[in-house]
Amino acid sequence: MRQRIVIVGGNAGGMSTATRLRRLDEDADIVVLEAGDYVSYASCGLPYHLDGTIPEDDLAVLTPEVVSSMFDLDVRTNHKATGLDTESRTVTVRSPDGRERLSYDSLVLATGAAPIEPPIDGLDEVETHSVRTIDDVTAIRERVEDDGVDRALVVGGGYIGLEVTETLHEAGLSVITAEMESQVMPRTLGPAMAAHVHNHVRDAGVDLRLDTIVSAFRPGEVTTVEFGDGETKNVDLVVLAAGVSPRTDLAEDADLDIHDSGAIRVGDQLRTSAPDVYALGDAAAVPAVGGEHAWVPLGGPANRQGRVLGTVLAGREDHLDPVYDTAVAKVFDLTVGAIGETEASIGDGEELEKVYVYPPNHAEYYPAAERFWLKLLFDPTDGTVLGAQSVGRDGVDKRIDVVATAMQNGATVSELAQLDLTYAPPYSSAKDPVNMAGMAAENVLEGLVDLIHCHDLDSEDRPLLDCRPPEMRTAEGHIPDALNVPLPALRDQTDELPNEVVTYCKMGQTSYAAGRVLEQHGIEAASLSGGYALYDGVQRDRAARADPPLIDDYD
Repeated sequence: MRQRIVIVGGNAGGMSTATRLRRLDEDADIVVLEAGDYVSYASCGLPYHLDGTIPEDDLAVLTPEVVSSMFDLDVRTNHKATGLDTESRTVTVRSPDGRERLSYDSLVLATGAAPIEPPIDGLDEVETHSVRTIDDVTAIRERVEDDGVDRALVVGGGYIGLEVTETLHEAGLSVITAEMESQVMPRTLGPAMAAHVHNHVRDAGVDLRLDTIVSAFRPGEVTTVEFGDGETKNVDLVVLAAGVSPRTDLAEDADLDIHDSGAIRVGDQLRTSAPDVYALGDAAAVPAVGGEHAWVPLGGPANRQGRVLGTVLAGREDHLDPVYDTAVAKVFDLTVGAIGETEASIGDGEELEKVYVYPPNHAEYYPAAERFWLKLLFDPTDGTVLGAQSVGRDGVDKRIDVVATAMQNGATVSELAQLDLTYAPPYSSAKDPVNMAGMAAENVLEGLVDLIHCHDLDSEDRPLLDCRPPEMRTAEGHIPDALNVPLPALRDQTDELPNEVVTYCKMGQTSYAAGRVLEQHGIEAASLSGGYALYDGVQRDRAARADPPLIDDYD
């Protein structure tokens, strides 16, 4: 007798499961229920459909008809699962033809996630848009193309919010982006790395508002936005990008085990707490590093989960590796990438250290070299790599992928320092940025450098020592009240220096060398990680928060 596998949801996770299962089992009866019109569309490309970078036809990876014929699937679009009975093994389905109860031998919940609607007064009284489906983006494009639509508000500063901000700005609109947290991408970046993204977005001409709550919308010829501090602005377009929440109505009604994130808790074979019911993708919380579970609503993990689940449903052995939350995003002409832990995600009692390096993307003497930030987080007791973050124009994704691969093999910072990576002047340096980050962290482990970070300077009472040449200090700026003794002159002036200092330079390399000199001359020295370049970016961000730019288009 043919086994019937019913899959609720026809995008990344659901379709990956269905197609993998079919490749392994020609006899299975595979039914895919999709509430919308589309299956297997590139939802991660939706923000880039706004400005026409990606045509609508290219977003639809496979049409329902093509999927059905290629893989012998029973794909039913506009069929919404509204109820689940795990005892009778049936799903209640609503379609244009009415309601029916569909039996299953195995059930897959690939129900995805839904946009969060913030608790804003008057939200139901004005037109707002989200970015979750092709129809959503088509509606925004039509509004952007209307005459008189010049001003936009984007609520949310995560991946989607920033990508939408960029596309609306590139379309010629004046954009306010409001984020209720103190930084953009709070799940992804630490505050110092986020500061560089903030500065870049503001430099592009966006009115970026952090620690900002949108408290009310007022309808009219234009929409009046009221912020938490009482200020009001008039806008023509509102896009809600405040994040997503897992769609788990079916699971909750069936009393499945739910994770703290609100997603369905599953094991490493994507099994839920009910027999023969599985879940994956944006609806599921999967095993993570350290034995915990994590909700990672991204397309890459969903597709990998689908491959594992399709294999399991075909009766073969397979298991999902713990998720590391690897991600990358485009923010104007910056690339932002990250993997693993952040300062905010580290639990109480867990130890964490970090280093910042600011290397060129390839050999500095080769034309068009550009520096980018790479931050490495690690355990200060054994050097285990815990995470990484990177911000820059070129070279970011490659280095995050290298660290991700190393982390999945339990790498330490010393092993990063020794990785045998490709080198030729157009592509990297003799010491790849990943090697450099590993070496910098290894110096911390070996006690060769005592680091402090720019956010700690407010409470620092040791004298600061600028180790750069005077002309560089003058041209680039300096930290107020810092002494200036360039590294080449340092050995001759150690008798004139205090017993304790904090050294800094442009990026942290020269100050490390200066610290080694001072330590061996009896002076206790700490080094400012990331140097003046990181400090200056943080200070620029602080100044903009205290004195936000005015955009007259909103007055």
